[in-house]
Amino acid sequence: MKFGYSMPSTAPFFPEPPFYFKDNKIISIVFATTKEALRELVPAPLVPNPQNLAYIYIGILNVTQRGAYKEAGIGIPAFFGEKIGNYLLYLYLNEAFAIVPGREIWGWPKKDAEIIFTEEKGAYHASVVRAGTTIIDLSLDNLEAVEPIPEPTNTPNFNLKIIPSVKKNHLPDVLQLTTSLVPSKKKALFRGSASLTFNSSPDDSLGDLPILDIVNAEQSIEDMSMDFGDVLFDYLKENS
Repeated sequence: MKFGYSMPSTAPFFPEPPFYFKDNKIISIVFATTKEALRELVPAPLVPNPQNLAYIYIGILNVTQRGAYKEAGIGIPAFFGEKIGNYLLYLYLNEAFAIVPGREIWGWPKKDAEIIFTEEKGAYHASVVRAGTTIIDLSLDNLEAVEPIPEPTNTPNFNLKIIPSVKKNHLPDVLQLTTSLVPSKKKALFRGSASLTFNSSPDDSLGDLPILDIVNAEQSIEDMSMDFGDVLFDYLKENS
């Protein structure tokens, strides 16, 4: 029997990467938080950045193979030895076709949520709602174009991929740090001023992540792609 790439085998839910995105509209904020919060959230052997920075983005992403969906993500710049990358802490999406492959292939920490993303007179407002609670609320305005647009750095992403075992009281079948690149090219870039608040729901402890200062706020239009990655660290092999 020939097996399909993903479940169900005879009618796979998603195909193999790469996946391509075009004209994503994204707002993003870099903010300062506390050393203690980052150390609690970033799993060893990763080491949080010494500037105590984190970031959030919310946007409309357009997959050329499937269509558009909304996504919000929170990440933390971190080191694996000398290698710098972005550790993804929380991801919220409103479409299953984008949630499932991200979790199963790369270990992106994706969950379902209601995402509101609006633009009016050049100002943006976005929010994320789970279990009736607005856990993220973000506004961006006073935008000014950035020219020339800086060249992309294409920093790798780090994800903690966990696949539970079917056996009771058993170690996960997969427990890995994965790494992958998501090359992007900004076609337009604006910087402005922003506001950001986090709240917690019963299943989302965002309120425990302090926002001390907003360092940078941007809105961009960009293309990107997602391809296979690699295993950075295998906890099950290291601890066997």
